Amino acid sequence: MSSYDPAVGCAGRGLGPLPWAHGGFKRLAVTIGPDVPAFDDSMIRGALVRAAIACERTEALDRALNRELWPLGYVARVEQSVLDRTVLEIEITTGR
Repeated sequence: MSSYDPAVGCAGRGLGPLPWAHGGFKRLAVTIGPDVPAFDDSMIRGALVRAAIACERTEALDRALNRELWPLGYVARVEQSVLDRTVLEIEITTGR
């Protein structure tokens, strides 16, 4: 996953890394799509923190994060980084 989505056509913005030491990972790298307004960043960060605290497995993190983001109108795609296998990449976009 990268911060550029050819389907959208422009780069997203990074939210900043979050520590997450589970399943061999060290951190979460978060990219927010260009379709997500910047004023929602604090709500998205809160959802990320709540999901990261509650979960110790990648699959559970994916479900919990999407459950937190859905009421806000967003979805997350969670994947292991191909460049750094200790990083879990999360891309957040509009989902409705």
